[in-house]
Amino acid sequence: MLRYIYDGTFDGFLSVIYNCYYDKMPECIEREDRYTYNMLFDDNIIMSDLVISNKVSKAIAQKISTDTLIHVYQSFLSEIEGIELKLLKYIQLGFKMGSIVNDYLVNESVNDIQKYSRKVATEAHKFLGLVRFQEFNGILYAAIEPTYNISELIANHFKERLANEKWIIHDVKRKFGIVYENNEWILRDLKFEKLESHEEEELFYQNLWKVFHKSVSIKERKNEKLQIKNMPKKYWNNLIEME
Repeated sequence: MLRYIYDGTFDGFLSVIYNCYYDKMPECIEREDRYTYNMLFDDNIIMSDLVISNKVSKAIAQKISTDTLIHVYQSFLSEIEGIELKLLKYIQLGFKMGSIVNDYLVNESVNDIQKYSRKVATEAHKFLGLVRFQEFNGILYAAIEPTYNISELIANHFKERLANEKWIIHDVKRKFGIVYENNEWILRDLKFEKLESHEEEELFYQNLWKVFHKSVSIKERKNEKLQIKNMPKKYWNNLIEME
């Protein structure tokens, strides 16, 4: 049985898709960081190729639809185990059916891909209001721990909001993040634990925010179930006002 191993990036995955069409179809596709040796598989390591990945992304957008490419990208960011094979089946079907593939929800692959795409997009939207920055020597730093790999999806929002600042959004779980300076952002490995500022001015403003949050809350209208529904407890760890 053939298994493709790739580097875990979206460009790497699209390079795998290219090989599926111009070489052989695999029984399994795995990221190298999840790879374990299995004597039942004949492993083929696929190198990430930007030229090839651009060809594949353009083909998906032009021959199926732009919405399909968005679904592919967003569901890929879910990092759900086995998402690669689901995406392969979805893309194959899309090349056969064209843009109407997204209406074919009775198909398991189409249904799953759209479901994960919505979940990733929803979480990214929530984090636009959940990121809390601290200041370290003139640099704004925020730690996040999202379920899905949403950093790229929120980067441009904060680029527009904080265009004149230097800032970092650190995905603590994945140990990488967005680093922004001089009107450009890049993704970088950040191999350190969550940071906590102890600067006097920063602590003053944190305390001020906690006091404000407490003062505007109305005890009689407290609805913890609704609060948890709109802002699940898994996000509270990095919210200053919830400490």
